[in-house]
Amino acid sequence: MKKRKITFLLTPGGGPGILALVHSLKISKKYQVRIVMADSNPASGNMFLESIDKRYQIPNCHDSEFIPAILRLIKCECIDYYYSGLDEEMPVISRNKELINAIGCKVLLPPEGSLEKSWDKLATHKFLERTEVRLPRTWVLSDLQDPLVIFKKLTGRVIIKGISSRGGRYIDIPEDQEEFICAIKRAYKIREQTGMEYILQEYIIGAEYNVSTLHDNNKRLIYAVSRRKFEERKIKSTTIAAVIHQRDDVIEQALYVINEMKLVPGFNNVEMVVSDNDGLPYFIEVNGGRTAAQDMNIVASGINITDLFIDLAEGRNVKSIPHPKDGLASLKIRSDVIVDYSDIIQVPRI
Repeated sequence: MKKRKITFLLTPGGGPGILALVHSLKISKKYQVRIVMADSNPASGNMFLESIDKRYQIPNCHDSEFIPAILRLIKCECIDYYYSGLDEEMPVISRNKELINAIGCKVLLPPEGSLEKSWDKLATHKFLERTEVRLPRTWVLSDLQDPLVIFKKLTGRVIIKGISSRGGRYIDIPEDQEEFICAIKRAYKIREQTGMEYILQEYIIGAEYNVSTLHDNNKRLIYAVSRRKFEERKIKSTTIAAVIHQRDDVIEQALYVINEMKLVPGFNNVEMVVSDNDGLPYFIEVNGGRTAAQDMNIVASGINITDLFIDLAEGRNVKSIPHPKDGLASLKIRSDVIVDYSDIIQVPRI
């Protein structure tokens, strides 16, 4: 079968989460893909991978020129499809998806409001408190006169989180009271500098899972794959070791969250923990609108995530995909990309 030629835009160029999409585009049996990648940082290593055909520097997503630049890039490079894997970026793109569609480029994203809620851990928690999902006990730092009371109440099992963070940033799991006091001081300082609120949550000890999902434009589930994280780090953001492990109660709870938060259509990644205490899954957070950093094992199991993205963006009917067999593990490694410095400073600005 002759492959259809397409051009696919990926943003941002940094971070490991984009690699599974690059790989699935390159191994597609349906499409001959030209990949364009863009980032506000011209030194993002992924932009210089051999698989990338063209690279650009774009404004930060909070810049008023971000969408005008994206529209110019889409026109300039005749982009057919656009995927963003950046939590802060996706609500902006969703808000402007009609402008993007109008110039011939297709995206697949949940509504702006759902994405904004999923990016804000406190807003997510407050919303889900009204539902049947199981949640860790949670307190807002600015509401507490003495945070040490919570530390003692939870017998030291507490996690401190900035409400708008990713990749393990602004997260602390103190080992003792001294570390807790230092972490709280750090949180106060960052909140004063940035205005970002912090929450204190009960640290639930147990097996951590994440569930990667994809829904079509009619809210129908295409796939839901659960993975168990088996690394030793306490803070397992940007997971470096996870194995496909079907656990139906974890998947059920994740899909309940996605449905309640209206995070359809498109991809989602839901973080869960199965408590050692009662054996039940508890919701931790959801990365709305995007794939997970370790989705390479989903691609390796035979699920081509970008072929599915394109089919759904085109409004085609796609069959639901059964859970892949257990056992495929994704192990993250660090790898240098060596480029001439002149190539970095010559990345075109849009």
